[in-house]
Amino acid sequence: MTTAIIIILVVLALAALAFLVMRRRRADQQVIATRRREAEGHHQEASAHQQRAAEVSSEAAQKRREAERLETEAQRRREEAADLESRGERALAFADRHEGAAAEKHEEIDERSKRFRVR
Repeated sequence: MTTAIIIILVVLALAALAFLVMRRRRADQQVIATRRREAEGHHQEASAHQQRAAEVSSEAAQKRREAERLETEAQRRREEAADLESRGERALAFADRHEGAAAEKHEEIDERSKRFRVR
């Protein structure tokens, strides 16, 4: 009888141990399934962020190219403006010389005209 009680106790202990192991395994499987879903969600979020980063990076590169193009255009226009300004200054210098020459000619005309009047 004591042997039967020992056997029953051992069987009950093994059944309890098997029950605890099975419960632990189910809990682990649930945690694993939850973590897999969470990991998949993180992968999707990472993929979305990487795609957005690529789009923004492409847009930034486009803006940089546009800025460089505009800077090149602005530099060209500055050079054209400087050239026009230089031409304007030369034209003024020529105008001053011609005004001076014209004034000399007018003085000469006045001098020569006076001679005819006096006589």
